[in-house]
Amino acid sequence: ASRVPLAALRPRSHKQLTNVNSRTAMKSFATVLLLSVLLFTFFQSYDCRVWRRDVPELDEDEDLDEDMEDDGRVYKNPRNSPSALCPRDEEHAAFLGQKCLRKCSSDEDCKSKKKKCLCDNACGMSCIKPERECEELRSPALGTVTLTGRLFNDRATYSCELGYHVVGLKERTCQADGNWSGQAPVCKQNVYCKNPPHIDHARHNALPEQTTFDLDATIQYQCLTGYVTNGFPRAKCLAIDNAASWFGPDISCEPRSCGAPQDTAHGWHAGECYTYGCRVVYHCADGFELVGRNERTCQADGTWFPKDLPACVRKLLI
Repeated sequence: ASRVPLAALRPRSHKQLTNVNSRTAMKSFATVLLLSVLLFTFFQSYDCRVWRRDVPELDEDEDLDEDMEDDGRVYKNPRNSPSALCPRDEEHAAFLGQKCLRKCSSDEDCKSKKKKCLCDNACGMSCIKPERECEELRSPALGTVTLTGRLFNDRATYSCELGYHVVGLKERTCQADGNWSGQAPVCKQNVYCKNPPHIDHARHNALPEQTTFDLDATIQYQCLTGYVTNGFPRAKCLAIDNAASWFGPDISCEPRSCGAPQDTAHGWHAGECYTYGCRVVYHCADGFELVGRNERTCQADGTWFPKDLPACVRKLLI
């Protein structure tokens, strides 16, 4: 049997025990520190990944403006917004089938450096990407289409063979939303409809430059702001006895009513018209004077403006 040295059996001195405990404590501290660093690094990278997933970094040159609703911001050039030369009518644009992009008064109002503030027909001044292309167009049967290009405001012009007529738009425009205006025309001989019927205080969804319409073409009418639609708002191009004509619409547009306005105490109003665009004038009885605006106007939404009545107050006797 091997012998154990006597020195190994002797108890350790206090100094030796202290050195051993110190080395053990240092190793434990180093281990804890290393684990802390590893855990901190892990959670930092995890949080970073979560942040990047939930809130992706935005490229300022991406198409940001299309997906952003109007934020009611103050534009860089307030005097130019909205533009009198290129007014914005989103309701009419949607009626024509056009998608409006973010409105603007200068290039600085656009979120992307690739965008320019340009006039986009019914959509008014909008943030537009000039290099966006519209799709290739096919020539109609018995006709041809000639393009000036496929970028914003480029034109497509249609023509037909001898003996045929362009029925529909003779010219279409590449819009800011990447679509060509209107619908592709066709080449026909003599059976087609011309300008659709005119209805007072109404508009239809055909482009104003379109003067011919194919058989079975249908257009929709809409009363102007401030007027109420009554009746059937559609018209259709039909052929009877080899002659084409419009059938419909059976529609009338009546001005919206605001109802009889209130009278103020010790006064009255003059005027019996209470529909959109009408005005009434307020007067006071003898011994009273008017405080406030003496006129109120019936607005498109059926309310009187201003909302508050004027007042008739007793005159002070001096």
